[in-house]
Amino acid sequence: MIVASKKSILILGGTLLAQLAFAALLLMPQGEGSDPLVIDEIDRADRFVISSADDDPIELALADGDWFLPGELPVDTSRLDSMLEVLASDRWTWPVASTSEAARRFEVTEDDFQRRIKAFAGEDELATLYLGTSPSFRRIHARESESENIYAIELATYDLPMRQDDWLDKSILQTAGAVDAIERVGEWNAELDGEGNWQLVEPSQEAKSEELSGMATRFETLRIMGLAEEQPDQAPDLEFEVSAVGETIRYAFYRPPEEEGEGEESESEDAEETPEFDASTRDTLVKSSVRDEFFRVSSFTVDQLDKAIEELIVEEDAVQEESEGGDSHEVEAEVESETDSDLSEAAEEGVQ
Repeated sequence: MIVASKKSILILGGTLLAQLAFAALLLMPQGEGSDPLVIDEIDRADRFVISSADDDPIELALADGDWFLPGELPVDTSRLDSMLEVLASDRWTWPVASTSEAARRFEVTEDDFQRRIKAFAGEDELATLYLGTSPSFRRIHARESESENIYAIELATYDLPMRQDDWLDKSILQTAGAVDAIERVGEWNAELDGEGNWQLVEPSQEAKSEELSGMATRFETLRIMGLAEEQPDQAPDLEFEVSAVGETIRYAFYRPPEEEGEGEESESEDAEETPEFDASTRDTLVKSSVRDEFFRVSSFTVDQLDKAIEELIVEEDAVQEESEGGDSHEVEAEVESETDSDLSEAAEEGVQ
């Protein structure tokens, strides 16, 4: 049997206490570091400028309670809110480094950064934040310009994209509420009746209510892909006037023109190869009466809206078959009734 000495017990006890203290330190709330990276006056910010080394800066400005990109294009508030939540948060960890060598290694210097965020209140610069390398998933090294401390914060470079389209509110052209009337300009006109069914007004024929309901939903949930760089030099392929909550909006859709030779079989050796789709020149565009800009939109959305009148009318043959089906059932019922009556009479005669 091994008997521990008093000295060894003291050593083991001291080691245990040190381990417990270290564990307690790790488990402590990390909200208050020695120099927490918090932009104290972030609530006063009314403009942010986000930059990278190779791209044009992104500017977000507050006006009348809403955030906008240049040109009064509304900002995707969900993306902006995520950024603001991190910047204004007091849930910061302790610094991971505080030397100039570490700042260069983690790319959070004035001359070397992956993202830089400048916050302004009017003309006053509130803070500058440098974001650099990523130590792990959804974390990024960050340093405030007035501090030497470097932190690993809950953010990623893809949360701060450098394309304006990524910050743009994609629901900008949606109707403000439920659609109650749709006109395909020059072709047909439909509206919602008091019972919630769609009916064709012109031409006045029985409509496929589900088809029109689906089209209404397309306008209620319409999402653009981004701002168009060029305006079309052609007449629109489809035009609609859509009414919702007392407002009528006109939509014009433009399909990309077919390239020369498109659709023809090539006799070249590379005929079996599929050419790449050039999104920059083959976009489908939309123009709304509530905005001056042209926007890019999914061609699938336009295809779903391209409904000719023949696709919206309940076919007369189906109505007639249903009607004739009802008549035939009545005839069959009458025949069965007469047959039962004859059998009954024959039975009575047999009894007599």
